[in-house]
Amino acid sequence: MDGDQFSGFREINSIIERDSKDTTYKFALLRGVIEISQEHAGLAREVGAEVEFPLGLLVEKWILYYYPLVELDEIIPQKSNGEGEDCGYQISFRKDLKKVTDYYRDFGGLSAFYRDYVSGTFPDGVEADVLALMKRVRSTITGMPMKHLGHSLSKEDYSIFRCATRPLKPDRCIDQKFLIARAGTFSFRRELFDVFQYLGSFIAGEDSLLYKWAEFSAKADKTGTVTQDQVLAKLTTRPETERAMMDARGVYISHLASKGSLECVWSGREIPSTEALHIDHAIPFSLWRNNELWNLLPATSRVNAGKRDMIPSPSLIDERAGAIVDHWHLLHDAFPVRFMNEMAVSLIGKPTFSSRWEEVGITNLREKCDYLIDVRGFAEWTL
Repeated sequence: MDGDQFSGFREINSIIERDSKDTTYKFALLRGVIEISQEHAGLAREVGAEVEFPLGLLVEKWILYYYPLVELDEIIPQKSNGEGEDCGYQISFRKDLKKVTDYYRDFGGLSAFYRDYVSGTFPDGVEADVLALMKRVRSTITGMPMKHLGHSLSKEDYSIFRCATRPLKPDRCIDQKFLIARAGTFSFRRELFDVFQYLGSFIAGEDSLLYKWAEFSAKADKTGTVTQDQVLAKLTTRPETERAMMDARGVYISHLASKGSLECVWSGREIPSTEALHIDHAIPFSLWRNNELWNLLPATSRVNAGKRDMIPSPSLIDERAGAIVDHWHLLHDAFPVRFMNEMAVSLIGKPTFSSRWEEVGITNLREKCDYLIDVRGFAEWTL
């Protein structure tokens, strides 16, 4: 991977982690662009430093993605923070798509819909609804995720994708060729196209190791009773470590009771009571499921809520190194063997190390956070 490709990969990873999401649209957009880059490279057209594709391909992908979700009687949430009868679950084109799925419910479902779409044989009773659906999906893509994707990095609209639409006025049957020819185009930078071609299936998960492992196990089963979903559920099972949170909390409560106060590791403000004490994961649990003692530090509720799933900046770690080490000492005094073993394995990476473990620990914590921010693209946090 050359420098441009690495930069593109880091950019996409940062967008996935940092961009705000109140619908699944951004996931659907990236998945669609990845699949189009891999499956329809022959339709790509180079325009300066960008690669251009028919926008209709993306509209098609979205209809196929959301069709199985919308045809169900029960609602699988695709949107949050909304209002109305669906309690925020309703995506903008749900009603349009529901008309189509309801029509095909007794005539073969998605497969029958796709057959009519490819061959241009939509019955008169549904053709107008399909055209309305295509228009609504296109306007959703171009006006929402395509407009806002990457805003967390650039603070600008249409920073990743550009699009040009045309009126979707049929002068012949509604089919795949019509949609690809008439819906317009979208484009993005060449280095992102390279990332999507080479690494896109790993980003989307289709070629992830867990997916392949589960697929292999299900196919190897001779009884026919093991499913890929069952294997995936088992492969993602992790040991329960909530007890460590209670242990760390107990240490800080004991110190608070004996000394009368406790310092917030990040702000330096006093934590006056057990009710005000929050346990913060220095490296967020959502990014690295680590409940080891060295990663569990006391914070105020306001600081903990503000930090959320972000990574403390290396400069903040340096600034607050003294407080971090002070809290490490409390944990070390309560659980000396366990604390040192956990630090040696997961933070320092050496089974044995010098007596200057505090300095080495701070250095490695800073480097680990720097890696997560600079290489993995996770959001940086500072007060």
